[in-house]
Amino acid sequence: MEQHKDTLHDAGLRITAVGLGEPKHAQRYCGKLAPSIDCLTQTTTEPYYAYGLRQATAKELLSVSLFTASARALVNGHRQGEATGDVKMLPGTFIVDREGTIIYTYYSSHAGDHPGIDDLVEAARQIEKS
Repeated sequence: MEQHKDTLHDAGLRITAVGLGEPKHAQRYCGKLAPSIDCLTQTTTEPYYAYGLRQATAKELLSVSLFTASARALVNGHRQGEATGDVKMLPGTFIVDREGTIIYTYYSSHAGDHPGIDDLVEAARQIEKS
């Protein structure tokens, strides 16, 4: 996200990352990896479930697509640090409008599965049109 911050900002998006862990984890990782993004932490999985997120199954944790994403991250110089929270919890991406309505959802099939930046920008443009 940090690499695309200008594109996302120009599309009217304000990025907030939410993760499992303690506030010190958000400070450590976001401050170093994504200083332009607001980062929040939660110590329980309740907000994840409230947004329809779930834990990965054993089959999903052993999927080829997860290993492919992991290899791609390694090739690009990204290394997994110490995991915090529930490592089985799958991520998701949501765009929430100013009234608090979720207008875009993306449920990841594994930890390295994220929507394309172009998809997020297009979703933001659809908000402007409505």
